Amino acid sequence: MGRDLAAIGSRPLALVEPGDLHLAITEPAHFVFARVLSDGMARRVASWLARLATALRPAKARVLRERYSAILGPAVAEALDPELYPSSLIETQLRHRTMLAQLGARPTWRPKITVEGAEAVEEARAAGRGIVLWFLPQEATVTLSRLVCHDRGWRLHHMSHELHGPSRSRLGIAIFNQRDCRIETQFGPRLVMGPDRTAGALAEAEAVLKDGGTVGFRGISWARRPLVRPFFAGHVSLALGAPAMARRSGAALFAVAGSHSDEGYLLRFEALTIEEDLTRTGEAFIGLLERAVLKDAAFWSVYQPQWQPGPPPEPAVAE
Repeated sequence: MGRDLAAIGSRPLALVEPGDLHLAITEPAHFVFARVLSDGMARRVASWLARLATALRPAKARVLRERYSAILGPAVAEALDPELYPSSLIETQLRHRTMLAQLGARPTWRPKITVEGAEAVEEARAAGRGIVLWFLPQEATVTLSRLVCHDRGWRLHHMSHELHGPSRSRLGIAIFNQRDCRIETQFGPRLVMGPDRTAGALAEAEAVLKDGGTVGFRGISWARRPLVRPFFAGHVSLALGAPAMARRSGAALFAVAGSHSDEGYLLRFEALTIEEDLTRTGEAFIGLLERAVLKDAAFWSVYQPQWQPGPPPEPAVAE
C-alpha cells in the first residue's frame, strides 16, 4: 500500500479520490487482458503499455528515477538501471492487476510459479508447529503466496488491514477493494485489522498458530514503535509483529520473497531465527529485502513511505 495506514485511519475517508478515475479506466483493461489474451501476449502488452505510460508522463518517471537513486545511493550500480526502473515497476504492477483479474475470472488458473524453500516449511508443519510467513513488502509476493499456500494445503490466514486494496475512498473501497478481497479470500481467510479490530485479529492469529496453522504478515511499518534502520543510502521502518507473534506462539518464522523468472515468478521461503532481541530478527529481514531489491528492483515500489532517502532520524531525547 502506498500510504501510511495509521495516518489514513485517523481521518474521515473521502467519498471519491482522484485515483478512483485511474482505476475506473485501467481495471476494465485488466478484465479484458485476463479473458482475451494468452498469458504470453498479456505480458507483452503489459510491457508495451508500461513503456508508453513512462513516455507519456516524463515528469512522473523522473520523480521515480530520482527517488529510486536517492534511496539506493551507491548500490544503484548493482541494481536495475534507474532509466529502466519506472517502466519495469509499472509493468510489474500491470501484471499483478491482470493476475488478480485472471483469478477472479478463473480461480483454478495459475501463473507459472517456481517455489524454493517449501521443504523447510513442510518440516515445521510435520513437527506440529504453527507457521508465520513474513512477506517482503511487495504486492505480487503476497498474491503469489496465497496461491502457493492454497495449492499446498497450508490454509494461509492473512493479517490484512480493513482498508486493504488499491483505493482509499468510500466509493473505491466498496467497488475496487471489495472486489480484490473477494478474489483473495478464495485462497484463504483474512484476519482483518483496524482501529477497533486489531486485538481480536491478533488473538485469532495466535489461536491459529497454536493449533499448528499458518498466518501471514506483510512486512510493513504500521506500528506504534516501528524498528527504524538504515536501508541502502536511506532508511526503512518495520513493524515487528510477525516475529513477536511467532515467539509467543512457538511458531516457525519464514521470510517470503518474490521475483520474476524467465517463465513467470519465483517465490522463496527462508527460515529466520527468532532472536531474544527481536530487533536483530528485524535487521535480518531488512537485509533480505535489500538483497531482493538488488535482485529484482521492479518488484519493489519506491512510492511507499516505509522507506525514505537519507539517514534514519535521530531518536527524540527526553527533556
